Amino acid sequence: PTAAGLGAAALGALRAARRSGHDLEQALQATHETVRLLGNPDFYVTALVARWRPATSTFTWVNCGHPHAYLADVDGNVSELEGPIHAPLGTGEEEPTFTPTERQLASDERLILVTDGITQRRTEDGGRFGIDGIRRAVADVQNPTAAATALAVLQAVADCWREPLEDDGTVVVLCVA
Repeated sequence: PTAAGLGAAALGALRAARRSGHDLEQALQATHETVRLLGNPDFYVTALVARWRPATSTFTWVNCGHPHAYLADVDGNVSELEGPIHAPLGTGEEEPTFTPTERQLASDERLILVTDGITQRRTEDGGRFGIDGIRRAVADVQNPTAAATALAVLQAVADCWREPLEDDGTVVVLCVA
């Protein structure tokens, strides 16, 4: 229940700020402050907060202690979208500065967002799923749609070890048309 309440408070602060017209940096400041004001030093939120502009195919994001976003091309090659990684929300400085990164995506590229439950998933051989697991899953996709890519990653995560997930496993894929 504590994680759900923390998540609800953080998401509520983020949504309220965005609906009030705040940019990504201001919205993250509001969310950071909300988490800090909860008064528990063990409370923090990792997040990759982004904005998609379809008219220009522009993806703008701020990473706060979250796994990188990944980009897959039409041939199945996967790379990390690099940018600064800020401290998780609710930790560190009282008023941190958030630096957004922007990238224009090309037609037929797939943006892949995952939680750490995917990248940190244990494998049968004792390793971690990581970006190599994502790369293998994406390379096997026959039809490079968003749905097929997400399903391939989720299936690869399920198949890499017989034990259930130890953490949430979320995959979101955006395919640029």
